[in-house]
Amino acid sequence: MHKTFNNDLTILARLIASLLAVSFIVTTLAALVLFNLERRAFNPLAYKQALVSENFYQQFPFLVSDLLTRNISADAPAFLHHISADQWKKIVEALLPEQQMQAMTGDTLNQVFAYFNGETLTPGISLVPLKNNLAGPAGLDAVLTIIQSQPDCTIQQIAKMIDAFGQELCNPPKAILNLLQPIIQIQLQKAASAIPDNVSILQITKDASAQSDLKDLKAIRLMMRLSPLAPIALLLGITILAVRTFKGWLTWWGWPLSLAGLFGIPLGLTGAPVLRWILERWLSKRITLIIPPEIDTTIRAVADATLREILKPVVWESLALFIVGLIMILSSIYLTIREKNKAVASEAKTKIY
Repeated sequence: MHKTFNNDLTILARLIASLLAVSFIVTTLAALVLFNLERRAFNPLAYKQALVSENFYQQFPFLVSDLLTRNISADAPAFLHHISADQWKKIVEALLPEQQMQAMTGDTLNQVFAYFNGETLTPGISLVPLKNNLAGPAGLDAVLTIIQSQPDCTIQQIAKMIDAFGQELCNPPKAILNLLQPIIQIQLQKAASAIPDNVSILQITKDASAQSDLKDLKAIRLMMRLSPLAPIALLLGITILAVRTFKGWLTWWGWPLSLAGLFGIPLGLTGAPVLRWILERWLSKRITLIIPPEIDTTIRAVADATLREILKPVVWESLALFIVGLIMILSSIYLTIREKNKAVASEAKTKIY
């Protein structure tokens, strides 16, 4: 009776250990992703290479021009309200060299991650470099190019332009345009003053405050950092419940380690789009990223490229787990074969005597 009870306990312990082994595989896969994500995803440096590889800087004028059309104040000079987003894009391209665009993008990225790290509640993009260039000779040249691309002015339009420049845009004769240049320059200086120094690119949803979101994020990041402790605890549970010999330890640890590694390799290689989709859904409930549709695809491509880089360590870590687990399994098989050979040799020796 006592022996039967012990056998039942052994079977139950092994069953629970088997469930823990399955749980170990699942939690290990999650920990591989979460730990590497927390370690690198909140660092703006991880994204800068992807911005270059996905040609984001060529799309940057779309973002700035969209923000300009949204944030021009009502008391700005009249001609600013007649400039379309596409025309603003051309002005931005003329006023901001690529090096300056990269610096502005880097600064914007730093502010976004300062928000996620709880260092600021108002992440945005600085328009000061653009304002400075707009008020100078480069701004005058850019606006003259826009004016000269308009249909020719009628006599009535020329009269309006001389009386009050900017009520509508058209292309006057060159002599009149030369006369208007000092007026345009003054208007550009007023225009630069009407543009805010900094505009937000994140909008907090109404049903959640920024402070509560940041607290939730801090808690989530702490859990991500501690996620490797879960599979370690499960291995300890397996050891207590099922391991009684060295060979048993090799078997009970080897299979979960090798299977976790085997499943982790394709996860690290192909998991970026799925992970980006999950993060999009989580973020969309808390914040809205204010970006024009023209660069939406580029932003996703940058996110995918960055996440692929972030998940590269998952591949190598999974490969290491697979190799360690496989060595343990093969060692267990070797010990089993050696024990059988010893048993056969011992039995044969007994029969001889």
